[in-house]
Amino acid sequence: MSKTFAALTFAAALMSATAAKAQQAEQTQEGYSYFLPKTVLRLSVLVEKTTVTPGELCIYADRYLKKSDAPQEKSVRYKIASISIATEATRDTARHFVLQADAKHCINHAEINRNGVLTAINATGKAEKEFVPFAPWKKPAPKDPRQFMNQEILAAGSKAKMAELTAHEIYDIRDSRNELTRGQADFMPKDGEQMRLMLKQLETQEEALMQMFCGTKVCDTLQSVIRYVPTGDVTDRVLFRFSEKLGMLDADDLAGTPYYINIENLQDQMPAPETPLDNAKPSKDDIGLRVVLPGKARATITTLPISESRQTAAPYEFWAAQFGTLLNLSGDLFSKKMRTELILEPTTGAVEKIETELIKK
Repeated sequence: MSKTFAALTFAAALMSATAAKAQQAEQTQEGYSYFLPKTVLRLSVLVEKTTVTPGELCIYADRYLKKSDAPQEKSVRYKIASISIATEATRDTARHFVLQADAKHCINHAEINRNGVLTAINATGKAEKEFVPFAPWKKPAPKDPRQFMNQEILAAGSKAKMAELTAHEIYDIRDSRNELTRGQADFMPKDGEQMRLMLKQLETQEEALMQMFCGTKVCDTLQSVIRYVPTGDVTDRVLFRFSEKLGMLDADDLAGTPYYINIENLQDQMPAPETPLDNAKPSKDDIGLRVVLPGKARATITTLPISESRQTAAPYEFWAAQFGTLLNLSGDLFSKKMRTELILEPTTGAVEKIETELIKK
């Protein structure tokens, strides 16, 4: 007769990052050596980079096209588009244990991930979701204005003459477009699709030639990833700096505006575990199996100190192994009389699933 128990299901934090697929641990003479996880905050900052390049004929833009705002110098500007927060895990070197596996206990194998963190016993462990970097859209190839210039423009002997002829060509293109839309062109298209193609071609020619005067604006999206390991309450710690002209900067680079991180430990809002390891009586059958009752915390990114009015990213609440309580699971769960499968949450070390089945004799 079998009996299945459901026990210790904890809320898990968002899982991401570079943990590889779990693999079966090598058993040493003492047992399975493993670590418990330490929860890491991963901040993904998306930055928009705008590069403005002046046109070759920019100094004539106002004279021939009345474009007084045409850029005259190259410029690069950065702007933060978004800040997102997720969690991943690393090994907690202060929480290293050895799981005993001997003839007295039914432990067939244990799974440990690439960080050395225990993820399962007698079962297939869960792997952390892999972190997928931001992939920007592929931009179309830039247009070459000279491909749309006639022979007269290309043969111009000076920049001034080239600007004059190019401006005349732009006005001719606009006139042709107006004649098409009014139905006054000498060669009108036969159907709507042909009309669309002709108008599109005229638009492409004008945009390419306008680059000679107004230059180009190229927008790129860059991703910066910052990893931060919270260890307790933090107020107004500079996480990074940002400059409109230089982009992302290190925390100690005074050329940028500081962005602060604030960590609030919410452990006082959590119910106390019934048997914390520090207060629990020693187990009569201690096999070195430790798990975590994770603690809750809140992270906030601010642009000004917390004491001032400030613009903030959305507060992010998460479960952290290092803010939780260490628990000792007795070796009785793995006695020869029963078959137990244990699965741990790889980011927090919490028990996600435990099933015990009595062995028939």
